[in-house]
Amino acid sequence: MMIILLVLFVAIVLSLIWARFFFFKMTSGTPRLSALLYDAIVATQIITTLVFMFTQSGKSLPLLVAGIFLYSASLLFFWWAIFTAKKLDFAFSNQVGNIVTTGPFRIVRHPFYTSYILSWFSSALLFNSLILWITLLYLIAFYFLSARKEEGVILKSVYSDEYKKYIQNVGMFLPRMKNGSAQIQDPDTGKRD
Repeated sequence: MMIILLVLFVAIVLSLIWARFFFFKMTSGTPRLSALLYDAIVATQIITTLVFMFTQSGKSLPLLVAGIFLYSASLLFFWWAIFTAKKLDFAFSNQVGNIVTTGPFRIVRHPFYTSYILSWFSSALLFNSLILWITLLYLIAFYFLSARKEEGVILKSVYSDEYKKYIQNVGMFLPRMKNGSAQIQDPDTGKRD
């Protein structure tokens, strides 16, 4: 089962690298120090996870199954977002494109960040390493601040009113919940299912 985890994790890492260079547009609005620090933290997550995958064994079956499920969900959610979205700006961009509210964007406003969080959380859960938990917390904070910055730009654009409605109906990283079930936004009406 560890080989399945390894294959999924490598697929996630390669997907993230591909998207960074071929999908997301880098703009001058991205603070260089933020991008470098982010890259260093992500590299720490990746290297630590790979080291643990090659050096630790004997994980319980439920933990391995949970890891496979979370890595798979992360990968599927990421590629669903890729196929749904057009080229998007990297974090901290000052450019606004169209607001995407279909596909995974019906479930959460930031499906890319959600997929990243799922992956990093899975690694921390699997290996229960202090460094993985600390980097996970940093990355969640980074994604939250990035999302807020991106949303701030949108809220100052011509899409402001539309986006305010979207914010009311769709959660940032997790679906809005009502009576224990996820509320998914209908892209045509803007109402939740």
